[in-house]
Amino acid sequence: MKQYIVLAALAAASLVAKAQEPINTLWHLEPNNKKGNSGIGLTEAQEMVKGKTATTVVVAIADAGVDIYHPDLKTMLWTNTGEIEDNGIDDDENGYVDDINGWNFLGETTYDNMELTREYARLNAIYELKDLDQTKNQEEYLRYQTLKEAYLNESQEAKFYFQIFEQVKVGMELLEKEYGSSPTKDQLANHKSKSRSEQITTQILQGIIKDSKELDYAAVKEEMEGAYKQYDFMYNYGFNVDFNPRTEKVGDDYSNPNEQGYGNNNVYYGEEFSEHGTHVAGIVAADASNDFGTKGICQSCKIMSVRNVPQGDERDKDVANGIRYAVDNGAKIVNMSFGKSYAQNIQVVKEAIRYAESKNVLLIHAAGNDGKNNDNSENYPNDFNGEFNNWIEVGASSWQKKPKALADFSNYGEAEVDLFAPGVAIYSTTPENQYEAFDGTSMASPVVSGVAAFVWSYYPSLTAVELKKILLDSAIPIRGRNRIPGASKKHIFSRIPRTCVTEISKTGGQVNLPAALRLAEERTNM
Repeated sequence: MKQYIVLAALAAASLVAKAQEPINTLWHLEPNNKKGNSGIGLTEAQEMVKGKTATTVVVAIADAGVDIYHPDLKTMLWTNTGEIEDNGIDDDENGYVDDINGWNFLGETTYDNMELTREYARLNAIYELKDLDQTKNQEEYLRYQTLKEAYLNESQEAKFYFQIFEQVKVGMELLEKEYGSSPTKDQLANHKSKSRSEQITTQILQGIIKDSKELDYAAVKEEMEGAYKQYDFMYNYGFNVDFNPRTEKVGDDYSNPNEQGYGNNNVYYGEEFSEHGTHVAGIVAADASNDFGTKGICQSCKIMSVRNVPQGDERDKDVANGIRYAVDNGAKIVNMSFGKSYAQNIQVVKEAIRYAESKNVLLIHAAGNDGKNNDNSENYPNDFNGEFNNWIEVGASSWQKKPKALADFSNYGEAEVDLFAPGVAIYSTTPENQYEAFDGTSMASPVVSGVAAFVWSYYPSLTAVELKKILLDSAIPIRGRNRIPGASKKHIFSRIPRTCVTEISKTGGQVNLPAALRLAEERTNM
């Protein structure tokens, strides 16, 4: 019973969070002022550059794919002029055939494991019940023991929640069969369950609606269906050691981390699997010249799609090759709205980051959505303790002022997170000509990418290192003591602790476009 109550509390909290929406759909583009919005100040920035000529900046969206047919994106795409479309020939001899708008390093992959699962399976084959091997590499063996404990705990949790939400799915179908498509609060309160599925479902629903006057059944159903879908993936694919799509779906030699040229040119992989990347792309550069949809931050940008993130954890080989492809084909900025807690081949990613640094390419990465301190927990990839100067790590802020200026889900870290950017209720493009508002540091990262590209397009003489410093130095301070992200989960019945944002990030600030332009102007004219 207690576990069902916890599920109900979590679902209720999520529904309450969704009910709190900003007044302005495109709030992230509004000015940043003391009492109103906390946006990036796009209109002011556009006024500042009137009469100036912008150069084109290519931004690579290393993600799950981009809907290249979307009416708000199709005019903003990078096109490889060295390729002749669909002739089956690598015309520009870059190692990728017919890569017109980018490249897909996942082949036909949709679902993949979590990295924890892959590492557990790999090390389990080496060390489990093999005493001789355990003594050969004691450090790796101890790592295996840690991974094993984490895997067993997380896979069991995934199984439990999958089974619960599977019951809820059946239970809601039975309730709707009896009461119609929108059962009322009174009907649920007086319902006599005839099965375990109905019992579990009514207990959870009653927990959610206990203190509410009305039941938004459609919203509750959407939340439950989303939870079922997520745990269905986690149980059947993410934590399934017997599931390995790589050989069949990609066809590369995964044991060779330096292999390139695998995959295909299909950079859009359908509504379900390219939703995330399409949303990210629109934040950066959705067409603002038309009278519909949304507006991207940078209109002097072209979007390159690099598909290397499946449903599951991205693989280090694909991350590294995605960066290299973007760099070699003209991208100045690579947006990376992905991350994971474990890594299999750090070195190959480091080499790719170093390569991008040598080619003057800026990498912008989402800090993660676990409400954790990245100074004390792993989040790959990262700048590896400041080893690279072309890396910006981005946390998420909201439209609200203190004490709720930071998104409760955002990761943070005085050493690991550079700055914050709008990442709550960000309205952008989604596949098949649609639009939706999403939350996440995945949204905050492309806000910074859009700002960086805007500035770079008017000040092209800047280096990636100089541009990074400008963005950080011009960040608008987030004033006052704010709630620490993630703390609400730990302090449900007590006062949520607050802190100065300077104590949980390098700058203590939020990205701001006019301030960055002013600083760029000042430093390029020194």
